[in-house]
This record gives sequence, structure tokens and C-alpha cells, in this order.
Amino acid sequence: MHILDAALQTVSDYPGGAASLAPRVGLTAGILSNKVNPNCATNHLSLVEADRLMSVTGDHAILQALAQEHGYALVRTENPDEGKGVLHGMLDLGVAEGEFNRELHDAMADGRITPNEMSALGKASLAYQGALIGLLRRLHDEHARQGGSTVSL
Repeated sequence: MHILDAALQTVSDYPGGAASLAPRVGLTAGILSNKVNPNCATNHLSLVEADRLMSVTGDHAILQALAQEHGYALVRTENPDEGKGVLHGMLDLGVAEGEFNRELHDAMADGRITPNEMSALGKASLAYQGALIGLLRRLHDEHARQGGSTVSL
């Protein structure tokens, strides 16, 4: 999906549409509608406004579209501030790996991978990657708590 289509969909799908969403993001309904209209050449959605739209709506289709447009896969990771430690991260990773393996096992059972099975494998692999990134974030935090030098992830 193109980023402008994602922005339009984000606004359109919000309960009440642009009229309801605009005041929550500091715009008028007309300006917001113009900013997400792919056929409008005068108003454009800024990055700050796109971020505000995603924060208010909880819809991250714009971010997903940007990632896809530039050849990236977007993987949501949980916030390490949730108080879960490294052990919990290891267990999350094991669960995600098990779910991926179950999807793969089921998909390979008849020797043919259907489109639905491929979709399920894709979702399970992204969850597995997210769990691994979450574990790395926890390990990074633990390293920092122990007085280790700053390491970028």
C-alpha cells in the first residue's frame, strides 16, 4: 500500500472520520482531509502530523507502508519497560519459535504450502523476530544496569 493511501485509510477508518479525528491532532477537518487526499497538491501531511495520527488512532498503516516502500519489514516489539527480565524474554522467544515451527509443520504436512499457510508463516516469523529483538533489548538493558559501556542496537 502506498503511504498516501495508508494515510487516507487511517483517517477514513477512524470513527467519525476526519471530522472527529482532526481536533485530536490539532487540525481542521477540511485541512486534514486535504492532507490525506492523494489528489490534493496544496496540502501535505508532515512527519509530525503522521506520527500524531498514528498515536491517536493506534493505526500504524502509514509506518508499515513506509517500511514496505523502502524494502523493510516492520516488526513490532514489546516495550522492555514492562518489567519483564531476560528470562521472560528467553521464554517469549521459545514460545514464538514453537509457534513458527507449528505453522511450518502444519504447512508442510501435505507437501504443499497454500496462500493462507504462507500468510500464517509470515506472521509467525515476524512474531519470532519481534521476540528476538525484545530479548536483545532486555539484554542491552541488563548490560547497562550492570555498568557496561553503551552499545547501540
